[in-house]
Amino acid sequence: MIRPEVREIEEWLREIRRDFHKHPEPRFQETRTAAKVAEHLSEFGIEVITGVGGTGVVGLFSGPSPGKTFAIRADMDALPIEEETGADYASSNHGFMHACGHDAHMAMALGAAKALASSSEPFRGQVKFIFQPAEEGGHGAREMISDGVLENPEVDTIVAAHVAPLIPFGTVGIYLREACASADSFHIKITGKGAHAAYPHLSQDPVLGGAHLITAIQSIVSRNTDPSQGLVVSVTQVQAGSATNVIPEDIMLAGTVRALNEDIREHAMKRLEELASSICQAHHLRCQVIFGDGYPIMRNHEPISRFVAEAATEMLGEDKVIIRRPKFGSEDFAYFLERCPGAGFELGCSNEAKGITNMLHTPQFDIDEGVLPLGVELYVRLIEKYFQ
Repeated sequence: MIRPEVREIEEWLREIRRDFHKHPEPRFQETRTAAKVAEHLSEFGIEVITGVGGTGVVGLFSGPSPGKTFAIRADMDALPIEEETGADYASSNHGFMHACGHDAHMAMALGAAKALASSSEPFRGQVKFIFQPAEEGGHGAREMISDGVLENPEVDTIVAAHVAPLIPFGTVGIYLREACASADSFHIKITGKGAHAAYPHLSQDPVLGGAHLITAIQSIVSRNTDPSQGLVVSVTQVQAGSATNVIPEDIMLAGTVRALNEDIREHAMKRLEELASSICQAHHLRCQVIFGDGYPIMRNHEPISRFVAEAATEMLGEDKVIIRRPKFGSEDFAYFLERCPGAGFELGCSNEAKGITNMLHTPQFDIDEGVLPLGVELYVRLIEKYFQ
């Protein structure tokens, strides 16, 4: 299943991953991380470019003759979470943690680079290793693309692994087409007229209007869109007032719109604006709706998804490859997939027997480190299969 050359670097992979885990850095501040990545790539004799899209790093390994370019993407940034794993390699940067597996993603991509650089098997083409900053809310993929990461040489196919606690260790999750939803944040400011709570008739109550709007927003999914189309609209923040006996001047609502269909995405945002405007007008209130800089829908290219599934099946067996349904988390790997064929896939990292079951983005998140050589082996097989 896993070749001896990969087994031989298993301890090295663990050390690399733990080093990254112990020194997490937030988006666009991955300076130590980027320097370590560049250092390792240089050790393997791979051409290195730094400062791509901010703190991004690119390694280019070229075969003896030109051909197509296959790319592997790994994200580098950490989350603003205080770690509570108790591991001896726990974060030393208080307030930040690799709670989404980016430390593992970097280790696996570096492992694939190391294995490729030491291989005696020639191939026609190039492999580009893309280490991306600011995946967590910073649109790092978009910044790297703007900086030309998919050019010189032009990338023909791109893949990315992501550790996944929702599937068990030793399995691979495949999304044939839609993988992750779009994500658009919204902020709504409703302004009225404040008054003493004992004299509500003298007010234009933004809290009442806001309450009606929160309830009405639920109708966007339940009554305004086809039930067969994926959509989530959630109000997640409500801020108003500072005293129990005062009707405030305004109220702030915020939340997220997530969709798996572009038309549904646009319709939901338009309907949100319409509801806010009409409900505020009915209550003699004013409102302002602002949408944030959203993430696009992540759509895998089915031929590449099936290509990954085939390689994973050859490696693990058919029963270890799981066809997954789309999820409503977002992923800025979507930007890469808008530009060239590719696929993101999952590697199961949970292990109940070892007590490793916590979800991504939690202070207790950790992985079964056996996923590291498994991920390297799959990357190497994909490279070999691609260039055959």
